[in-house]
Amino acid sequence: MHNSNFCIRLLLYARFSNAIVNSEDFEEDVNPPAELYAYHATSSFAHDTAMPYLSYFAVRLGASFEQIAVMQSLMNLLPMSLQHFWGWISDKKMVRTYWIIGGSVLASLALFLLSKVHNPNEMIFLIILYSVAHSIIIPTWSALQGDWMNPSRRGSTLSRFHVMGGLMGLIGSFIAIYVVHITPENSPDSFRPLFVIAAFATFLGGLILIKVPYRDPTKIPDQILTDQDKKEYSDTFKSYVRAQSFYTLNMSLIWPLFAIILIKVLEVDNMVLVAFSVIGAVSEMAFQPIMGRLVDRVGPLPVLIMSRIGFAILPFIYAFFPDIKVMLALQIVILGPCFSAFLITSNAMVLDLAPNKERAAYFSYYNTRVGITTFIGALAGGYLAGHIEEFTGAIFVIDSLMNFSLIDNSDYTWRAIFIIFLISGIGRSIGTIPFLRLKMPRKYPGSINFIDRLMEFRMFKRR
Repeated sequence: MHNSNFCIRLLLYARFSNAIVNSEDFEEDVNPPAELYAYHATSSFAHDTAMPYLSYFAVRLGASFEQIAVMQSLMNLLPMSLQHFWGWISDKKMVRTYWIIGGSVLASLALFLLSKVHNPNEMIFLIILYSVAHSIIIPTWSALQGDWMNPSRRGSTLSRFHVMGGLMGLIGSFIAIYVVHITPENSPDSFRPLFVIAAFATFLGGLILIKVPYRDPTKIPDQILTDQDKKEYSDTFKSYVRAQSFYTLNMSLIWPLFAIILIKVLEVDNMVLVAFSVIGAVSEMAFQPIMGRLVDRVGPLPVLIMSRIGFAILPFIYAFFPDIKVMLALQIVILGPCFSAFLITSNAMVLDLAPNKERAAYFSYYNTRVGITTFIGALAGGYLAGHIEEFTGAIFVIDSLMNFSLIDNSDYTWRAIFIIFLISGIGRSIGTIPFLRLKMPRKYPGSINFIDRLMEFRMFKRR
């Protein structure tokens, strides 16, 4: 859903393993207030009601490969690259919830205005406004969640957030199905009401946070570390950010292409577009509790590696089996479990490594670098596909490989997408290796034997 983020949303100062004080000795029994779950539910509802269909809306308005790439790249870059400032501000100035409320008001305005656009260029301006709003929200929200979590129950707590968000997102998806069903077929007008609904939900979500009690990050118990511990966590965090940045660069190459595949290559209607997103969201939600419990037992790294392996397989299947039934099945079998694992582990990895007082800054550091690489990847993927599409000559190796694909090389749009899929799949496969070489200083009671064996291979040997 993916999404997006955050991130989403620092230089590592580190905290656990071999510390002077054991984490269980001072861990507080704290639970997130109901308002945090309510905010996450409304924001997930808003997102899943409208944002999965943004690129479809753009294509129906006549957007090209390049315009889709620009939109996707801006939504990757701006929310992440601006987080350095907002992350520092939310750690140092005022209450975290105030910043989220302000960002929600700005985001709701952008969503409402998106419902009124008439061409892709107008969309690009409003996407910039929406992305700026999210640059305020993402690191601050991740840090606020961390303020209200017990480290030993982080995986299961995050899964509860995502399950509740998934349920509300599912309701938003069903609303999208209904709206698309009653409006003109294959028209951009089918998607306009969705952005109005999302704008209202985003504004409401911000208001909910007014009731969240203040929890001072500087007074939350944290560990005392030796210099050696700090260096170990610093090295681990930097290695993790580098690995994630390279992997997401290769992931994002194909992001601008999905709307083109579904609408221009497979020629599906708006109802199938909505169903495609809904099926992925349901699968993702179903796997959240499983992944949350698994993270609590074995830690975030092994679960993250499993998702990296799964995502590396996807582009090759897409390339050789471009069929809507296959793509819908992959939403259930691979994308759902892998994306649910990614959502939980990405935040859990940073929370495991970030001091309480600097969580927002750490998330902004991580999200900024991932945002820059996904900006480059999405832009490169869209523009490269556009240039390849214009080339009508033979490409011997590619044309030979396409003999094994369900669509042959006579469709130049598909040939361009096929090439980007192969590049992305190879890059993701290579990008899995740095994760296998990571070593998390914090220890967990369980392990996954298959992942442990992979990590002990000589070429993947941990540092």
